[in-house]
Amino acid sequence: MYIKDLQKRYENYKFKVKEPILDIGGSDGSFLKSQGIKKATIIEGGDYLGEGDINYIKADITKKLPNMKKKFNTIFIMEVLEHLKNPLYLLSQTYDLLNDDGICYIAIPHTEIGPNHHHVCRWKAREIIDQTKKLGFIPKIIQKRRRYSGLGFWVPHCWLVLALKKRKTNSNLRNKDIYKLRFD
Repeated sequence: MYIKDLQKRYENYKFKVKEPILDIGGSDGSFLKSQGIKKATIIEGGDYLGEGDINYIKADITKKLPNMKKKFNTIFIMEVLEHLKNPLYLLSQTYDLLNDDGICYIAIPHTEIGPNHHHVCRWKAREIIDQTKKLGFIPKIIQKRRRYSGLGFWVPHCWLVLALKKRKTNSNLRNKDIYKLRFD
């Protein structure tokens, strides 16, 4: 049932996926399954058995990530960052795991935190965009919507999905076209 919920949640966007694929905080692989991804690596703190070509690496994502022998073309951090006390530390490590032409997708809430909420942190859209830029990413909003639309009696969470690419550096700062992002 949860896989169908994830399919519906992200149905408006088709992720551009290239192997190798990494899912950080991917739990039992439900998100990957919802996207039809069968070959990937998941870094997670729980004890899960890999199915098919899913490789599980047990690690605490709040600390230093394990040394990886390869870089990844696609990295997912879906609905994880809001649960971490220092999400920018994880994102900075993700930058190092991403191939130069790869894309990291993150999904996060982007509204104020209410009292007694289980999320540790939350950003306004402009704040997370600014923070990812400081880490060296070029962010692009690919989805910005309310998660549960049509419920007039309850104010729904607002969710943001960003695609992050590495900023290309160039010693010729006059050439500003180098900083334009193409998601073709």
